[in-house]
Amino acid sequence: MERNNFFKWIISIFLCLITLNPMYSEENSYKFGKVTREELEMTVYPSDSTAKAIILNEDGLIYFNFNVDNFVVDLELMKKIKILKQEGVEYATIKIPYYYKSTASREIINNLDAFAYNLEKGEIVKTKLDKKYIFDEKVNDNYHQMKFAIPNVKAGTVIEYKYVRRSPFYSNIPDWQFQTKIPVRKSKLDVVIPEYFLYNVDQIGYQPINSNETKINQTFSIAGNGKINSITCTSRELTFEVENLPALEDDNHIWCVDDYLSGVRFELNGTQFPNDLYHSYTSTWKDIEKNLSENSDFVKNISKSNPYKDEIRALITPLTDNKSKIEAIYLYVKQKIRWNDTYAFFDNNPKEAIKNGIGNNAQINCILISVLNDAGFNAYPVMMSRRSKGRLPYAFPSLDKLNTYIVAVEDGTNTYYLDGSAYYGGLNMLPTDLMVDRARTFDMKNENKWVDLTSLSKNQSISIVDAVINPDGNIDGTLKTYFKNEDAYTYKKMFSELKDSAEYVEKKKTDNNLEITNISITNHKDLMSNLVSEEISFIKKSDSGGDYLYINPLIFPHITTNPFTQSERKLPIEFKYPQSFQLNASIIIPDNYVIEELPKSNIITLEEAGGKMQYLIKQEDNKIQLSYKFDLNQTIFPETSYSFIRDFWGIVASKNTEMIVLKKKN
Repeated sequence: MERNNFFKWIISIFLCLITLNPMYSEENSYKFGKVTREELEMTVYPSDSTAKAIILNEDGLIYFNFNVDNFVVDLELMKKIKILKQEGVEYATIKIPYYYKSTASREIINNLDAFAYNLEKGEIVKTKLDKKYIFDEKVNDNYHQMKFAIPNVKAGTVIEYKYVRRSPFYSNIPDWQFQTKIPVRKSKLDVVIPEYFLYNVDQIGYQPINSNETKINQTFSIAGNGKINSITCTSRELTFEVENLPALEDDNHIWCVDDYLSGVRFELNGTQFPNDLYHSYTSTWKDIEKNLSENSDFVKNISKSNPYKDEIRALITPLTDNKSKIEAIYLYVKQKIRWNDTYAFFDNNPKEAIKNGIGNNAQINCILISVLNDAGFNAYPVMMSRRSKGRLPYAFPSLDKLNTYIVAVEDGTNTYYLDGSAYYGGLNMLPTDLMVDRARTFDMKNENKWVDLTSLSKNQSISIVDAVINPDGNIDGTLKTYFKNEDAYTYKKMFSELKDSAEYVEKKKTDNNLEITNISITNHKDLMSNLVSEEISFIKKSDSGGDYLYINPLIFPHITTNPFTQSERKLPIEFKYPQSFQLNASIIIPDNYVIEELPKSNIITLEEAGGKMQYLIKQEDNKIQLSYKFDLNQTIFPETSYSFIRDFWGIVASKNTEMIVLKKKN
């Protein structure tokens, strides 16, 4: 920060310390320690009977102060939570993250206090958190957290806690989330920003937030050279309030619920101090990348020399095409260094991973980049925030939003994506947590920075069923299935996590209500293959009633229930990845039965070719031929498409459960 003129201005009026006018604090005092009998007697939240806990009240106050030689930002927070069910006790374990790079560059947590309130024999019993049970933990190289568990908490307890977080980084007022994964009865945030700081303030999320902004004259008391002086500036006083916000819980069709929580976000555009020039703080992703290039070990680590130079040269010399060379290098590195189930952005010490044969994905990836580049390819990081951690914002860029990176490598014609965590994946086969729709390449030659990783390959499951219905109603048959790309990755990972093949067979039998007489699987242990095949021989009983047999012609149905049951939805619908599922069945019926009823063929599509279901069935003499195909072509749908998706899935589930009716001949 350019502060010379500013400090001259401060010195000229003997400025040593600025504190807020006490009148302002009095007007916004916190009602801490006041718990009502009604709150303690509450057993269910009327607006959400399923809630395991609710936030009764949350008050936040953000204001600027002056500490020794610079401005700081203070956040005062008070929160009161009612525990309604035993599983809600988890909300009594509190984690308060704060920045800690060094003792000279850190945030400070002060005035931490916490209590539990219970109703015992008609009396309110108050339990205080003992300071010795407050622990300071290191999270990573940039963050610590204060962690504590409030004592004597059970279903029925009301807990409350408060603290003050002081930050020297006034360029980074923390985001405030009003909505959470439990309901919020009342929440309020007051923010006071002196005129010297020019902030953009954005409301985010789907729930409305009541807001108000006024101008106030803020008086500062100034102590210096034995005198008390006062100065007055114009400040923005912003108030944000919500009441009765519903919970926004994790959803199978939302990657990260935090992306959609309603709240307020702050961005410092610049500062304009008296007798000083305007100083811009607006940052871009290019600024972040420039900072990484110049002020971190990020580039240094991905530029390290190839640690396996001789081995790699011998490995790829006999190979003739670039794709095979890349695959060979990828497999070699994965076999040399096993992933330790940890993701990272800054890889710290890649030599440690080489030495121990195990490391986080960033350590493995920086080694991959050095080996690939040494082999003559152009390899570089693709920076991201994992799905489970929330999307990278196009606006409001921040280094803190980056939590890992993968590897992109070019073979002259194609670009392939790899990652050290994808132990069972080949080229363009990533864990779904890394298949984000917003990632940024860290490649100075590449101007097209943003990349979408949701549709890297064609993901397919193709099944072929040959079956015979015996006169006794049992179905004998074989099922051959081919899993390709992400479906193959999912299969290999699933199989590796089972105890043995017997456990898989038992699960397959239970899920499909059949007996398996033989099973054969190929490529499920191949670390690079994008294709897995499975063949089983089975016996399945049909449903029978008197002279009738009821048989699902799919035998192995795809979708049997509609997951979209709400009448409406406010959030987008996000799927894992585009996928094609195909099943062709040939079923021979016995001579002593005739077809009484056959499902009708049907073809339905989602709007704008987002998906399609084709169900074609016919009878040829004593044989039933079924061709079923389901295509999901789109990964993310807007909330406006919800009714179409709900109806589409409803029809698909219905077709998957329709039966052939066979009647015994007289």
